[in-house]
Amino acid sequence: MAEFLLVGTAVTNAVTNSVVQVQVEELLCSITIVPNELGDNLPIIQKASRTLNNKVLYHLKLKARLVRNAGGKPAPGHVLALKSSRPGDKLTVPPKTDDNGELVFTIDTREKGEAVITTTTEGVTLAEFRVTFKEAWYEEKFKITGYNVCDEADFSGALVAGTGLDEKHKEDFLFGAAGVPMQGTGKATDGRYIRLQSFEGGWHRNARGNRDYVNTQSSVTFAYADGVIGSFNPVSANHSIAVDPHVIPKKGKVHIESVGERWADDRGSAILGYHIDNFLGAGKAVVTAWLKGEVNGTQRRVKYLGE
Repeated sequence: MAEFLLVGTAVTNAVTNSVVQVQVEELLCSITIVPNELGDNLPIIQKASRTLNNKVLYHLKLKARLVRNAGGKPAPGHVLALKSSRPGDKLTVPPKTDDNGELVFTIDTREKGEAVITTTTEGVTLAEFRVTFKEAWYEEKFKITGYNVCDEADFSGALVAGTGLDEKHKEDFLFGAAGVPMQGTGKATDGRYIRLQSFEGGWHRNARGNRDYVNTQSSVTFAYADGVIGSFNPVSANHSIAVDPHVIPKKGKVHIESVGERWADDRGSAILGYHIDNFLGAGKAVVTAWLKGEVNGTQRRVKYLGE
């Protein structure tokens, strides 16, 4: 079967013996996406970039190739002006094509969705090239850790009252350094969650100088809660992570290598830069199981999936 190259289109004229003029440009341009270091065509979120208005900065590398219409030979040393259909996209294009008639250019954008790349260079034919921005790989790997909230079942203190609570609970759970005052939220034996409302008076310290229990129990107030409340959303085990929102947008969805899909529902004062803290649930048992795995403390690839 013969192969044909489309070099131009026109609308025919129905008038007998009329002439239809079709202008064929001198050069033909094609564009392809340059595969990233992971071997696919997704954009990269570069290490130095940070979120702005809760948006990541996508970085995509593409290659344009110019050939002559007559004979299909490369066209080196030519200027090629390219533009995106979206004004917020930044294209960085080298001055001229190389000896192979090629040039590698980049698009940097914070806008999700489809961009259409066209040329404004006279004498060049380029079919509209469409590229979609949504998923992207983080260039830098993330350190993965886990965090939990306390579970009253792990404590052994006497039952005492707490301001704001209608039931008594174990004293070390309510007022100890491993309990609600330190972790902010704890799961009671009846399945309800208890959240720290206010805490004044500071900590008592043991002989080694470590915090062991609150100085004044009456200065601590609590409230019952439906669950664990993160900085951006309610958090749940095997779903939520704490992140640095300058790196992963708040409420953003990611896929973590060897962990799975997670949502950025929380943040932590110690979670800075390329660090993800995976929410494990309540109690010591979930921490023990997590530490027996092969993920905690390791560096893992992360793909941004959007919101």
